[in-house]
Parts: sequence; C-alpha cells; structure tokens
Amino acid sequence: MRNESIGIMPPKSIPVPTSEILDLTHELTQAIGRDAVKFDEVSRLLYSTDASNYQIFPLGVTFPKNADEVSAIHEIAMRYHVPVMPRGGGTSLAGQTVNRAIVMDFPKYMRRVRGVNADAKTVQVEPGLILGHLNHQLASLGLMFGPDPASANRCVVGGCLGNNSSGTHSIMYRMTADHVNWLDVVLASGEKVRLGRGEFAAGSGTVEKLRTGVAEILQRYAEPIATRYPKTWRTVAGYALNRLELDDIDLAQLIIGSEGTLGTIVGAELRLVDKPKYTRLAIVHFDTLLASLEIVPAILETDPSAVELFDKMLMDRTRRMPDYAKRLHFVEGDPAAVLAVEYYGDSLAELDSKIETLRRRLIAENHHGAVVTLVDAAGQGDFWTIRKAGLGLLASDRGDLKAIEIIEDAAVPVEHLAAYIEQVMGIVEGSGAGMSVYAHASAGCLHVRPFVNLKTEHGMRQYRQIAEQAVEAVLSFNGTTSGEHSEGILRGEFNERLFGSELMQAFREVKHLFDPHNQMNPNRIVDTPKMDDESLMRYGPSFGVPLEIVETRFDWSADFGFAGAVEMCNGAGECRKENVGVMCPSYMATHDEHDSTRGRANTLRLAMMGLLGLDGMKDERIKDVLDLCLSCKACKSECPSSVDMARIKAEFMAQYYDTHGIPLRARIFANIHRLNELGSIFPPIANLALNTPIISQVAAKQMGIAPERRLPKLARQRFSQWWSKNKPIETRPALKQTPILLIDTFMEYNDPQMGRALAYLMEHSGYELRAQRLPWQGCCGRPAISKGLLDQAKRMATANVEGLAALIEYDPEVRFMMFEPSCVSALRDDARTLVDKKYQTAADDIASRMMSVDEWLDAWRVAGGMDNLKWDHQLREIILHGHCHQKSLWGTATSLNILRAIPGATVRELDAGCCGMAGSFGYEAEHYEVSMQIAEQRLYPAVRNNPNAIIAAAGTSCREQVGHIEGRTLHPVEIVAMACGWKE
Repeated sequence: MRNESIGIMPPKSIPVPTSEILDLTHELTQAIGRDAVKFDEVSRLLYSTDASNYQIFPLGVTFPKNADEVSAIHEIAMRYHVPVMPRGGGTSLAGQTVNRAIVMDFPKYMRRVRGVNADAKTVQVEPGLILGHLNHQLASLGLMFGPDPASANRCVVGGCLGNNSSGTHSIMYRMTADHVNWLDVVLASGEKVRLGRGEFAAGSGTVEKLRTGVAEILQRYAEPIATRYPKTWRTVAGYALNRLELDDIDLAQLIIGSEGTLGTIVGAELRLVDKPKYTRLAIVHFDTLLASLEIVPAILETDPSAVELFDKMLMDRTRRMPDYAKRLHFVEGDPAAVLAVEYYGDSLAELDSKIETLRRRLIAENHHGAVVTLVDAAGQGDFWTIRKAGLGLLASDRGDLKAIEIIEDAAVPVEHLAAYIEQVMGIVEGSGAGMSVYAHASAGCLHVRPFVNLKTEHGMRQYRQIAEQAVEAVLSFNGTTSGEHSEGILRGEFNERLFGSELMQAFREVKHLFDPHNQMNPNRIVDTPKMDDESLMRYGPSFGVPLEIVETRFDWSADFGFAGAVEMCNGAGECRKENVGVMCPSYMATHDEHDSTRGRANTLRLAMMGLLGLDGMKDERIKDVLDLCLSCKACKSECPSSVDMARIKAEFMAQYYDTHGIPLRARIFANIHRLNELGSIFPPIANLALNTPIISQVAAKQMGIAPERRLPKLARQRFSQWWSKNKPIETRPALKQTPILLIDTFMEYNDPQMGRALAYLMEHSGYELRAQRLPWQGCCGRPAISKGLLDQAKRMATANVEGLAALIEYDPEVRFMMFEPSCVSALRDDARTLVDKKYQTAADDIASRMMSVDEWLDAWRVAGGMDNLKWDHQLREIILHGHCHQKSLWGTATSLNILRAIPGATVRELDAGCCGMAGSFGYEAEHYEVSMQIAEQRLYPAVRNNPNAIIAAAGTSCREQVGHIEGRTLHPVEIVAMACGWKE
C-alpha cells in the first residue's frame, strides 16, 4: 500500500440546480429528447474544462441532432434568460469553450458532409465534423481544406470557424475565413439565417437589419478600424470588422472567429484547394534559437509551403516518449533548434530544384549547420506526427511544473520575430521560469510555453507578470495577442490595450446588435474577466489542501502520486481522434466525452477535489465513467502526455472494491487460470458444458455473460503435457542463446499449438526450445490487474518476480519470452509498479529481459536463425492485426518482419485500432454491443473485404473477436511454421 494525499480546492463547487433550471431541463427534454439533455453532475464536470487552464461548470449539456433542435435550444434559453455556448472538440486553449451556459455539443450527432461539388471545389458540412475526417473523404478527389491546425485529427469544422483557425500552411492558405462561401447560423433568438456575400445570404429581414447595423458601425468607427488592427495578417483577436467591405457586407466574416458570441454555426459551405502532388521537407539545424529565427525572412523568399520551428526543449521531451522518439530520426546531434522547411511541387525535379535553392540561400546567409532532407512520405509523416503532438509532448513532464499557455498565441510581423522572441526570453527568464518555443515561424506565430506551477502563489504571479510584459512586447512590434488560438478568457482582458477604447466600443456595439441580451457565450471578446481570476481556473494556489489519505496499490511515485498521474491529462483531446490509431476505442464507438480518456481523467481529477463528495474516489458515478475503458493501454503511448488510463482504472477499481466488494464475475475472470486448470481435467466435457445453449443462458443470467458469445475452448492436451513428452533430450550448444518460453495461461490451456509451432521452428533450424510455466500457477496476473483485483495481482507479480529472479541468478544471461502480448505487458510494464520496493530492482531487471515470441523470432531471423528452414514457397496473402498492448509498448514491426520472411507471402498491417474484445470486456453482456461497434469500425470490414487472406494476430482476444465472424485467424508463429511444413 502507498499513502498519498489527495487535495481539494474549497472554493470550487458544482452549483446546485434551482427549480427554474429543473423546469428548463424539462422543456429541453421535451424539445430534443431525454438522451440529448444532460444536466447531471458528472456531465457538467466533463464539460467544465477544455484544453485551457480554465474550469467553469456549465448549466448543462445538450446534443442537438439538427439545426431545428439548435433553434429550439436557443428559444428555450431565451425564455429562461440563460446563456448558450456551442462546443466542438473542446481543444480550445484560451477558455472560449467553457462558460456557465447550456453547452451544445456538436460532434456527437451533427458531423455529416452534406455534399461535395468537386468541379466547383466546394463542400457543405455540419459543424461537428472532424476536420481530419473531411480531408480523408476529400482525398480521393484530390482536394482538401486548406487551413490545417495541429489538432485536425480531433478538432471540428465548427471550432475552426469559431476560432478562424489557420495552421502550419497558413503562408499558403491563410485563415479559415478565406475559405468560406456562407454559413448557416442560429441567432440568439433562435432564428435561422444564411450569412455570406449578397449572392449567398438568405433569411428574413433580420439579415438586412444586421447588415444595416454593421454598416453604421463600420462608418462610425472607420478611422480606428483602419488604423488600430495589428499589423500582421495572422490575427484572430477581436471582431473582424477589418475584413468587411461596406458595399457588400459579408456577415459570415464577422461570425467567423467570434467564438460563438454572435451566433451558433449549424452549417457551412467551404471552398477547397487541390492537394499537393509532391512534397519535400528540409530539416535545417541551428546552434542557437535566435539564429534560426533571424534566417526565416530569407527562407520565405524561396517560396516554401511551411516553415516550422522545433526548439531543444521540445526535442528533448520527444526523446523521452518511446512512441515519438523513434520518429525523431531527422535530427542530427543535439541542435538548439531546427527549422522544418517544406516545399510543394508538381514534379520531383521541381522539388529537387527548390531544395537546392534553399541550400544555396542558407550558404549565402552564412548557415553551415546540417540540412536533412526527408523525401519519402513515411519520413515526412514522422515529422508531422511529432509537430502536431508538440503541445502534449511539452505537457509530458511529471509534477506540478507545467508548460502552460500564457502567451503561446502571439504573432508579430515575421521580420520582427527574432527580436520579439529575444525580448520574451528575457521576460520569462526575468520571472524565474523556463520556456519552450515551437510552431509557425513562417507566419511569425510561435507558441511560447513558459514552465509555471499554477498551484503556487509564486506561479500565479509569474502567470500575470509574463502576460503583462509580453503584451507590451507584442504591441511594440505591431503584433497581435492572438494569432490562431483565439482569445477566450486568457487574452480577452488585453483587447483594450491592443485595439484602443474606440474599437472596443465598436466591438460592444457589434455584440449588442447580434446578441442584445448577452446570452451567446457571454464575456468573451468583450467584457472578459481577468485572465488570472482563480475562481475560473482549473488549478490555483488553494489546490492541494489535504482531504484524505488513499492507500494505493500501484507505486505512483514517478508521477508524483496518483493525483499527478491523473493530472497528466492536459485536455488537448488526442483521445478524441477517430479512425486512426488505437486510442480511444470506446470514444470512437460512442462519440461521447464521457467515454474518452480525457473525460475519464477529468472526472477522476474533480472527484479527488471533493466535487462528488468527500468519498468521491469510491463513487458509483466514477465507476460508470470508467466502465467502457477497455484497458488497451493505447493512451500510454498515443497520448503525448502518456496518461495510462488502464493502470488508473485498475487502481480506482481496487479502491472501489474496498467499499463495495468484489463481484463474482470479476473474481471469475481474474482467476481464469484456475478455471482453465479445472476444466482441463476433462476438456471435452468442459467445452460441451460451457458452450451448450442452456449453459450459455445460465451464464448470461447469473454472470452477465453475453449470450451471443462462446467461451474459448479448452485444448484436449495442455502444452506442458505435450512438452513433457516431446522436448528434446539432447542439449545443443546453442541452448544458452535461447530465451525461456514462459508458458502463459492461454497457450497452456487454449492454444497449445502455438508452442508446438515454435518448437517445430526451433528444431528445424538447429536450436532447442526451453520452456516452463510462469512461477505463479502459470499466470502473469494480467486478468487480475485488468479487473482491479490488485491485492491478488500483487501476490502473483511478487511470486513471478521471485521465481524469475532465481532463474536469472542461476543464468545471468537468461531472457524470457511469451506468446500473449498482454502477459508480456504485465511483466514488462505493470509488475514493476505493483511489487514492493524491495522487489522493484528485480522487477525492472526482469522487464528488461522480457519479450514477445515475435520479438525473439525477429532477432533470431536477423542472426540467421531462419536460414536453414525449408519453405514451401506457396503464395500467401497475410494481414496482421496487432494487439493493443503490443502496439503501445513495443510495436508490431517484429511481427511484420517474421511474416515477411516467408517466401511468396504478401504481408500488410491493418490500421484497425482495437479489436473491441479486450480480455473479458467483450464477453460481458453490457459491453457486447460496444465491443461489436468497435470491431465494426475498421477490423471487421477489413476482414470481410479480404476473404482470401490469412488473418494474423498475436493476441488471444483479437483472435477470438475475429473468430466471432469467421475462423481463419492464427498467431504469426503458426503461419511461419506452416510455411515450413508444420501441420497442426
């Protein structure tokens, strides 16, 4: 047990609904349906934060399905005199998507492409459509939406419009506002209108009244509009009066970038651009940060499509994250900064010429650092993956000192960029903080992230000091406080300094014209609260007052405690991406914040603050939020901040069981090794009993097992029984080079043929297999960990560590391998923080020696171990589906390598995410539907579309899930052995 202090912030509390709010909830429910209205405490917790430093509890959350329902929400809100606020992916960094209002969540339902006109290069969309999905659908037409914010894989079109987003290629495509024909908007009153230039605008006389009112404001404030806007095109501060033309006022341009304060966007027609035919990246290395910025104007003269900066701080943090470190191959040595210079071209020869022009220009500017050219798509993709994860990577530091947004969005004319950053470096250093700088050098918009602890008075003083002084620096260079992330709470208070009193009055008149009762996301852009108002913040100096002691089972010291592990979630929302990678399978199925890693972490964090009662860590509602977590561990690697929700969930469940007791089903699945051992006495009888309809019905009723499932069959002969009769008597000289195969539960009882296939391969290549059962009853402890039975799991982990440590003492060179990826991860990852400190050194040593069978076979292949095998040279089409833990911790490359060693085999890997089975998850009745939804997203369609392919999967759960629709799934080792003549 580990004792940890859990903190509470006394001023924070969830406002109790009044009778009027209850009436409001009832009316909303009648208008748009019960499932589309959530005013409960947990839902309000989930939507109280975004990716910013702020936290404000909304009145409630709604999930409209169409424009009519949005209109109804507006009308009801107006009658009750309460605000409304549209929300997309919740990736905002300035607090513009948190407010005491009725939240309208668009990604849940309003996420469709209404139509594409390829000839006109336009597309009509709904606001909840993820930008990356849009571009994926357009790719086959050779088209795309130009602006490309780093969060494109989870941000939505409505958010891009509300922010006036731009991105890495803004020197080519400028801002979102430059790509819009018209917007469908619901005004504060609930009236639906279409806004655009004269040819596109439609609606009642309201549109003309708005145009007339705006025209009067344009005339009244013509002088400050002409003179007071920042002297950089990369600005989203204030209302965009400077984009309007008096003779044809395009009100859509005013709505874009208004942060939901003037109207709610429910549809849009966007203009598209051609996808580039060819691209190339040059990674230019520098010894100093300022040198990299001073050369940017010269580089821009070579006509690049993007120029992005990485500083040493970001590169160092990337190296610490295994899933990202392997992509950093384009950096040579240890530079202070690199500029990634990208070019588009219609031919490879054109790109060669552009790169050569860049090299000559760099020499002319007296630059002699390394220039690494990335030609292939994979290498360029590695760069962009890291670049887009920059925010999360900088937030990956454990502890309370965080790289936070204060001045990360300022932009200045690019010729002043180096001088501005030099001033900012002095400001931050003068405050006693460190900083990192990265992003859009081409547009003069660098993301500056000071490292500050907002839980301290000193940190809060730094927060204010850096902001105040940096604003003055921005103004001295005619820059803007917001170049793309918008204003929200973080920057709104500085608008008076940026624009002057006259222009601010113009903004207030625009707000009153569109929203006379101040009900549209109030107090944003105008009349914004102080950026350091602690009552609005996620953290503050009063956070962390001891509330209770929690005895944790895992050792969370590396995260500065369990709370520190939960707080690693910074709200960036990478877990809300869809149709790519693994994280987060349940969110991909439900599109519900409740089921995202971010949603789970936020709910846990707020529960630990006491907002769900003083015993929140054992609350049933937290269990419900964690319920659809499949413990896939994808967040451990794909989340740039490495939030390990699988381990966090296991810890919570252990705490929860302390109060509520352990259910029978959890005990049964956690002890599957014992059940299998009992059933293996008479396997045919056990198989018949487990899979007859009457037994299935009893299991469904008494244990909550899905009646659609059939439990895995037990083999007629356990592997250890076969091995005792078939292992070679003769000991070969190569024995010491061979890891010990640890016989896991699933290979022992369910799939012993995998071990026999491995033995066949070793024997026919002149090696000898060594095998023995895991020390603790042949089980790694993974089922107990996943079900939250951590006291039991600790006993199992301790016994395994003691037993394997004894083998190491006997043979210091010994290594271990296992077939089941989740068993490998249990000993390679979880056991290290589960055992007592006196065993941790041994556990770390064992983890360093532990590998999957695929990893060993690949190393064996490289060493020539497969050279003596006799192949059948049959043509085979093989598709690999990787196990989630495999993808998260060591990757699928070795599985691919051993399959590609088969002569005549065509091998490719599915980008199918999680299979949806996840151990016992898919067998549980209440999870069956979600399990199947996850499989149907990518895995099942790929299997059905490749009827002649052999499906390879290292994971037992993966093979069971594919076998649920058809039965041609094998472990990669079985396929390799079959190609050498092995027959089961």
